[in-house]
Amino acid sequence: MKEIRSRMEEEPSPRDRNDPSPQKPPAVEVLRRNLDRILQEIMSRVLEEVPAFADLPESFLPALERMSREACLTVFRRMEGNPPAWEALHLPELSGFDLVEVLRAFQVGSEVIWKWMRRIWEEEGYPPEELVAAAEAVWDSYFRAANALATDILRHRQRTTTEFNRFLDRIRSIQDMDALAELIVDGICEILGYRRSVFFLYQHDMLIPVSARDREDRSWGERILGEKKAYPMSPLSTSPESQAFFSAEIKMGRAAPGEQIAFLAPQPQSGYFLVPVNPHGSLRGLLYIEADAGEHLGKRNLEMVSSFADTVGLALENARLYRELVAKRNMMEHLMSRINTAHEEERARIARELHDSVAQSLLKIIYTAGFALDFLKEDPRLAVEEIEEVQQRAKDCLHELRAIMSNLRPTSLDILGLKETILRYAEQFEEEYAITTVVDLQGLDSLSPAVELAVFRILQEELTNVRKHSNADTVKISTEARNGDFLLVVEDDGVGFDPETLAAEQERGKHMGLMAIRERAELLGGEMIIDSQPGKGTRITVRIPMVAGGER
Repeated sequence: MKEIRSRMEEEPSPRDRNDPSPQKPPAVEVLRRNLDRILQEIMSRVLEEVPAFADLPESFLPALERMSREACLTVFRRMEGNPPAWEALHLPELSGFDLVEVLRAFQVGSEVIWKWMRRIWEEEGYPPEELVAAAEAVWDSYFRAANALATDILRHRQRTTTEFNRFLDRIRSIQDMDALAELIVDGICEILGYRRSVFFLYQHDMLIPVSARDREDRSWGERILGEKKAYPMSPLSTSPESQAFFSAEIKMGRAAPGEQIAFLAPQPQSGYFLVPVNPHGSLRGLLYIEADAGEHLGKRNLEMVSSFADTVGLALENARLYRELVAKRNMMEHLMSRINTAHEEERARIARELHDSVAQSLLKIIYTAGFALDFLKEDPRLAVEEIEEVQQRAKDCLHELRAIMSNLRPTSLDILGLKETILRYAEQFEEEYAITTVVDLQGLDSLSPAVELAVFRILQEELTNVRKHSNADTVKISTEARNGDFLLVVEDDGVGFDPETLAAEQERGKHMGLMAIRERAELLGGEMIIDSQPGKGTRITVRIPMVAGGER
């Protein structure tokens, strides 16, 4: 195929041979002179016919005009016999669009150029064969450019997808909560290529930022965290962050001038995502993701963000479980240490009691019995007195032994039963500490002896906590059997506390009594439930399955 320019120079049309006027300029030059009008029509049709481009902000229009101009000049060079290197074609501004949308925009541009060619050829009277050659050049340019661009986009997406999957694997492997929060925002900016990101945790009806990052300004994230702001949330609010969080749906928008997202100020004309994280889990969060101003956010972006949020949710839950596991392990180690220490202390106490009471009594019995033997030879009457003293000391020794045994397991449990033992203990507690004690006991007959002892020890520990920490005036003890479970409830009107701070304080060695209660309940297959607020008292419910309790 001869090129258009050489044809126009070497083979003048019949009209030109008979026309005495000066030789017409090449057709491509006429197209170049009308380039601005061609670009205007291309942009108008692209914005009208391709939905993804119609939603773009005005800040993207200069980039769209530049790409349209480059595409037109590429076609013109092809018509002049100077074909471009199609494989080198790279338009990074289009990487966020779906490929079908990009190809449709290229098709619209090619249709506009072809329309202008036909008009110019008809108006200027160029030969029809040149029009055919021009059409071939236009559509050859379109298909070559589309193929090169599709290859480039697919290669870019394959590389991005590989990096994205590796990044997701890293997130899945993180177990430390602080490291996970940092990795989330770093990956959003470095791997996914967004401008800014903030990761919020939802605590106490507030969004609390735990990590923040700006790809180009490290101080931005430090400033967000340094301000220590928290944003109140309500399911009744119409704010985009509340709607995203409580509806568990990703919200996508484009920032208007002066718009606020929580306490953040997006760049004008920048697109953003509000992404709920682990919306149905026990530890929930919200991701704020902001793109560069004017950047297109399409279906593919939404899919990747959704996949990312799912992985982050799983990682968040894993980190929570790991933290609880570590806390439980530390608690168990501390409890085992306490148990070992308690065993040693109990052995030492029993040894002291045996030495100070029973051993001394037995020693006196031995001496007195020796005196009695001596008196039998000299004065039997004195021997009788000594034998009577031996008898009394033996009774005292027996009483002391029974007292020691009672401390190991209250004999009243075996003789009077758990109900009467609790009633007597409650009376003693009220009398000794001046705390009004109300008792309502039901369902105690279904417990085995081993569980009776555990329940009594749990109650002792709970009342010890009330005495030491609650500053309460009244405590209520109630038990019942319900739906196959045994429930022990101890409720006071004291100062209360914040249960969410319990785990952290237990790691620092506080609330060991509550930890012991929980461990005793869990060893029986049950659980401890804490309901407390500062200034509103405390209610602790211990649930023990009847099967674990040895139902009888």
